[in-house]
Amino acid sequence: MLLSVIIPVYNVAGTLQRCVDSVLAQHITGDDDGMEVIIVDDGSTDKSSVLCDKYAGRQHVHVIHQANTGLSEARNTGLKMATGEYVTFVDSDDYLEPNAYNQLLPLCLTEPCDILEYSYLRQFYKNTIPKILSDTSYTDPLSYWLDGQAYAHTYAWNKIYKRSLFQHAQFPKGKKFEDVPTLWALLQKAQHIRTTALCFYHYTYNANGITQRARDKSYRDLLEAHLTIINDPRLRTRDGFAEYYRHVLDIQLQTYIYSGDSRDIKLPVLPYYGSLKLKLIHLLGLPLLCKSLRFYHLIFRR
Repeated sequence: MLLSVIIPVYNVAGTLQRCVDSVLAQHITGDDDGMEVIIVDDGSTDKSSVLCDKYAGRQHVHVIHQANTGLSEARNTGLKMATGEYVTFVDSDDYLEPNAYNQLLPLCLTEPCDILEYSYLRQFYKNTIPKILSDTSYTDPLSYWLDGQAYAHTYAWNKIYKRSLFQHAQFPKGKKFEDVPTLWALLQKAQHIRTTALCFYHYTYNANGITQRARDKSYRDLLEAHLTIINDPRLRTRDGFAEYYRHVLDIQLQTYIYSGDSRDIKLPVLPYYGSLKLKLIHLLGLPLLCKSLRFYHLIFRR
């Protein structure tokens, strides 16, 4: 099997058929056994479980039902069943353009490629905003993280991975923004990463989705993941680290805005001054900056 497509499912009866049908409509040229689809129902309480079973029994389609343990464990369950040389994920409220994998997989096969990241369309109500990546090859994972600013788009769903990478990593159970530590762990083993301007994935706004419902607990998880990464000494001397530090500062500030808990103020203060917020750290100190921004949000942006 060349490609395993894993679709985690939880209470998405309204979008599930569109998602699965878009995957099953894919065709990999020259290989009737080129793709398997693994649907993992993570304890849905709506009609999603019934809809999943309608696909059971189709060739190369596997449906798994399990007790609700969260998105990470649903993806990990799919990985345990996967047999493809490559593996990818599709979130169940999203969908693919026709002929996506038939155009993407050759980019994985024509030269060494451990991770292929492709462009996507962000659908927000009636607006569609493309996120177009450059056509770039990286043989240094740290350059991909910093120069390619992979830290800002760590999503699991717009990438195709060598499945062997997951022998050394899995999605962390019970964590939100689980894609961040997982991608970082995969990069410790990846040697060749490609990004492409090819754009086939429709990422749809879901008001009930994890990202839209993210608050203090979720942002704590996101901050903790980036704090672990930002302390890696290999990054500190690299071009692009200052911009990454600014990105993590924004996460630190957002975490405190949501929580108001001084124990969440954990970002080390480093000697960067390239933005107003970075300058204010040195002028006010990080605790006072956090508290000032939270006060502003509570008073003026409720």
